[in-house]
Amino acid sequence: MIRGDGAAPKKARLMMHKTYEFVCQLPAQAASERIEGLLSKEGVKYRAANLSVTSVRTPIAVLGIQPKLYSHSNWVGLNPFTFVSGVEVQCEQVDSGLTKVTVRVNRLRTLLWVAFWIACSLLAARAMPEPGGAILVIAVACATWFGIVSFLGGYLIKKEISDRLREG
Repeated sequence: MIRGDGAAPKKARLMMHKTYEFVCQLPAQAASERIEGLLSKEGVKYRAANLSVTSVRTPIAVLGIQPKLYSHSNWVGLNPFTFVSGVEVQCEQVDSGLTKVTVRVNRLRTLLWVAFWIACSLLAARAMPEPGGAILVIAVACATWFGIVSFLGGYLIKKEISDRLREG
């Protein structure tokens, strides 16, 4: 729900955006360049300035046969950037040559995928006996939440970025 001033309620913004912070051994400029390389490899269009990398457009894959849905960068084989609306990465030089990296993921697209799969399960549940239909909807909601929002739209993006920064 959007308020009259055009801003979404705080709870909705908290669910839509996820922030990760970690420290890497690289200088801030090198970390930023590696992140740019990862985003380019995964088909993300981005803008880089002042040790900050912000996605302008992430790839969209609707069909399972589209090559941009797949990646060789992780053990799952999926491109997690196709499941999110945007990524912002800020690199900041801190003490003793370390770099603090802040990754902010806009998960609006993941939430829309969850809504789509729940709607599909509701349609299927209408044709099932009552307890089975309810179990189906709950199972689909849990599976899509943990699979798409938590794993693909969060953990896997963080892991790909941190792995890229740890590469020798």
